[in-house]
Amino acid sequence: LAEAYGLTNAAAYKEPAQRAIDFLVAAQNPGLGWRYAARCGDNDTSVTGWAVMALKSAHVSGLVVPRASFDGAKAWLRRVTEPNGCVGYTAMGTTDVFVPGKNDAWRGHPSMTAIGLLLRVYIDANRNDPLHPKSARLLVSDLPVWDAAKHEVDAYYWYYGTLALFQYQEDGSWKTWNVAMKNALVPSQRTRKDGCQDGSWDPEVDRWGFQGGRTYVTALNVMSL
Repeated sequence: LAEAYGLTNAAAYKEPAQRAIDFLVAAQNPGLGWRYAARCGDNDTSVTGWAVMALKSAHVSGLVVPRASFDGAKAWLRRVTEPNGCVGYTAMGTTDVFVPGKNDAWRGHPSMTAIGLLLRVYIDANRNDPLHPKSARLLVSDLPVWDAAKHEVDAYYWYYGTLALFQYQEDGSWKTWNVAMKNALVPSQRTRKDGCQDGSWDPEVDRWGFQGGRTYVTALNVMSL
C-alpha cells in the first residue's frame, strides 16, 4: 500500500496506507521490534525486517512515520548482532531457522544477516558503518546456487541478500552476488513447455516453499530479478 501510494500519489491509497502504517507502529514492542502479535513482548529479525521495509516505503512516500519506530528496530538489531556482522533471529547466535519435519533437510543461510544489513542501510544511510562490510562478506561467502538435490534453494534468503547488497553497493559484492543470483534463477524458471506453470518456480525444492507455495516462491524470485 505504501509503495502503491508513493508510486502513484493516488488519493485512494493514502488513507489505507497511513492506517496500515499506524497499525504497524502501534504493534511494535516499545523500544524494540516486532513479532507475530501486537506488542507481544517477543521480537524476531524476520518480522522486524518486513515491518521496517513497510515503514521505509511509507517514509519515502511522504506518509507519517515516527522516528522512534526506526530507533526501536535499531535497538533490536544491536541486541542480536555479533561483532563479525552476523545477525540472529530471536537472539544473538540464533541463525539456523527451520521447522522440524518440514525443512530441516535444507542447509541454513545467513538470511537474518541480510536483513540486518538492509535495515541498517535503510535506517541510517551510513556508508561508513563498520558492520556493513562484515555482513556483506558473510553474504558473498554464501552465494545463490540452484541445487535442489543438496537442498540449497532459499528464495527468502536470496531476496533479502539481493536487496541488501543492491542497497550497499560497495566493494564489488553486489556484482558478485547479482551474477550468481541470475545464474540460479533464470535457468530454473518454468517456461511455456511446462503449461500452467509457465513463468513460475517450483516450491517443493525451496526451503520455505511448503509454507507459501508456488505464488510465494515466484513472487520473491521476481522481486530479486
